[in-house]
Amino acid sequence: MAALEKNPVLNPLTLRNTVGGELADIFEARGIENFEELIGVKELRSKERLSNKVILKAAKLLDTPDIVECLTNFQKEYLEEKPRYMANYTQAKKAYSKLKKVLPLLRGEFTDGYDILDDIFDFFGVDSENEIFETSEKQATLFRTQNKMEVDPINLHAWLRRGELDFYALNLPDYDETKLIQWIEGREWMNHIENVDYFKSLPVILSHFGVGLVFVPSLPKTVYGAIRWINNKPLIQISDRGHDLISCWFTLFHEFGHAIKHKNVEIYEGGINESKVSQNKREKEANKFANEYLFNGDSLRKAVFDRKRIGQFMSANLLAEEFSVKPIFASYWLLKAQYAPAFQRRIQIDFTSQYQ
Repeated sequence: MAALEKNPVLNPLTLRNTVGGELADIFEARGIENFEELIGVKELRSKERLSNKVILKAAKLLDTPDIVECLTNFQKEYLEEKPRYMANYTQAKKAYSKLKKVLPLLRGEFTDGYDILDDIFDFFGVDSENEIFETSEKQATLFRTQNKMEVDPINLHAWLRRGELDFYALNLPDYDETKLIQWIEGREWMNHIENVDYFKSLPVILSHFGVGLVFVPSLPKTVYGAIRWINNKPLIQISDRGHDLISCWFTLFHEFGHAIKHKNVEIYEGGINESKVSQNKREKEANKFANEYLFNGDSLRKAVFDRKRIGQFMSANLLAEEFSVKPIFASYWLLKAQYAPAFQRRIQIDFTSQYQ
């Protein structure tokens, strides 16, 4: 059954017979068709409570005296358990209202649950919403310590979980750092720096080196990228936050820097190459790594911000020629400096198509 054909949250009482439903089943099993008329109760199946008079009348019609105690106990148990079932149902609806925003990341792969909330549990690999919330807060705590920024714990958890699932599907060979560095140093990728399709093909290229590169659509208040290590292999996960191809390139090389310089360290990127953000030693090293390969160092960035401050005219083409970079890389820093951003070139990218 497809997820959208299900109830968001299944009312557990719909899985239980009422005392009226139990009695109707007994009548039907005996082949008595006009039982509602005989006992004087309309819509018997919906009744949660029957009077002693009705139960006794039913027992007489069925010629089964023992059914009185059976139905009385059934009704008593149902009514005693109903408040607990309803409390759980109410709690489940509240959980669904918090978790439904992650549904696009399920990508139609999780549909075997009793309801959509159950499918969400399957996606996260848990049995209850409490497990989701607890893990989400732990990940958010790590994010906050690294970035000092606001984060949506559920979105972050879901985004990271999608990355893990896609990583395992890659079935990677052992990580070969030497081959990764050789590919980076070969700079074949520089010939395709403005090609969105090439960038989207990088997971296949990098998989030969045991690197898991995964693209997941951005969710509000989450990350630009992340690197984690699974079975001694780097999982590099990138979002399309900002929908800017060059930003994605920078995020990728920033994560390469972490992979090569900071092995087995789990890092979530709330901001990438932001001069206003106080960066720790690892972030500075990763930024330096990316700047060297994409911008030939940090001189371009400094020139853009210095020249904006003194009001000096700049263009992407002139800066590209001066600093021996692609014009689109010069545009990257002009946009960061908010220098005539409407005139700077951007190439749009998004990762949503693979989730439709």
